[in-house]
Amino acid sequence: MSFSRSELTQVVMPHMQNVLGDLFGGQLMALVDQAAAVAAIRHAGGPAVTASIDRVDFREPIPIGALVTCTASVDYVGNSSMDITVEVYAEIVSTGVTRHTHTAHVVFVAIDEHRRPKRVPRLVPETEEEQARFERARRYREGQGRST
Repeated sequence: MSFSRSELTQVVMPHMQNVLGDLFGGQLMALVDQAAAVAAIRHAGGPAVTASIDRVDFREPIPIGALVTCTASVDYVGNSSMDITVEVYAEIVSTGVTRHTHTAHVVFVAIDEHRRPKRVPRLVPETEEEQARFERARRYREGQGRST
């Protein structure tokens, strides 16, 4: 599981703000999608596309000027699909305070050169934390009724 992990960090710039002066949700979704894409592409060994963004938990706003970091991990795989968790952290550089602000669950599908679903490698959880993530994602998937 650790092979496909990705991390993306960006400064929240003024053009990324909403009407309240915080990071606009759509901008955050783009960062989440990019981080998840890197993890999916690494795991699949090639192209992968967003199939769904099942859930995003917005816990607190991220102010302009903060560093926002998205960490993504492939937690479970089907035949061609990959369940990915993206955790978002905001760092206020002047104080050094870092907070976990958001969590997202994203599903990607690996595709071949004809843009058809392609089989992905099995996922091997190596640590207790990875095994817990794997089991949580497996149960989530079973509850959603997906099998791809």
